[in-house]
Amino acid sequence: MKVRITTGLSAGLLALAGLIWIETPLVLCLVVGFSVIAAHEICHAVQMKNRAMIAVSMAMAALLPPVLAYWPAISGRLHIPALLLLLGYLLLLLALMLAQFDKTRCSHVLYALLASLLVPGALAAIPMLRGFAPEKNLAVWLLLFTLCGAWVTDIFALFVGVKFGRHKLAPHISPKKTVEGAVGGLVGCVLMNLGFALLFNRFFLEQHKINLLGVALLSLAAGVVSMMGDLAASVLKRNHGVKDFGKIFPGHGGVMDRFDSLVLVTPFVYALLQLQQNLGLPILFGPAL
Repeated sequence: MKVRITTGLSAGLLALAGLIWIETPLVLCLVVGFSVIAAHEICHAVQMKNRAMIAVSMAMAALLPPVLAYWPAISGRLHIPALLLLLGYLLLLLALMLAQFDKTRCSHVLYALLASLLVPGALAAIPMLRGFAPEKNLAVWLLLFTLCGAWVTDIFALFVGVKFGRHKLAPHISPKKTVEGAVGGLVGCVLMNLGFALLFNRFFLEQHKINLLGVALLSLAAGVVSMMGDLAASVLKRNHGVKDFGKIFPGHGGVMDRFDSLVLVTPFVYALLQLQQNLGLPILFGPAL
């Protein structure tokens, strides 16, 4: 437990660095690094033997976040539909499968897409949250809201589950998770996000205010999404007989073991912000009255 807590604090400091330098390339660089490691972890977990497919997946994982971050400028110069590029990438993976069909399963193509598109694309949404925030401090809060939805839910679920857990949540998927822990995770996520919202409304925001009711309701939703991502990753590991995706974080496992929840929470928050922008409603925040 000491190793787990120490590693968790170190990850917290890394997240704090991202908050401080949210408007610098540091966040995008971290996303690229974690995406590449996560792609390798997924390919290793599913026993992918096609080295060319692994290399291409990792290369795409490194390329996708900056491409998404600067896509408006890139698309304006290339004049190539994004769907055509995706089709070309899929055809490349299929060609690699056919070239080494004796050591490649059809499912490996799907895992390669997961490793190189879904996970990096979800993580790439982290620096893209900045585009929805009219002021820097609001961007910091949006990142905090996202991280709380994933990690605070997990932290509270762990400690409440250890202390009060009696009823198993999904015994055949993740035996240590309990109903009591899940409830504690959701409550902790709501309380933490409301605390940060009150703090930012009071001291750090001038032109905008955070919608406390929206934060409370959407924190619950983000917590549920977080647990679904965690359980989905557990199913993948169980299906392939691995305990952890990696060992980069002592006591926690690999990048995917720590970012499995964030992979779903980040696109969820991004979609909420797009909905808010399209509808013109203060779902998470609005102009100060």
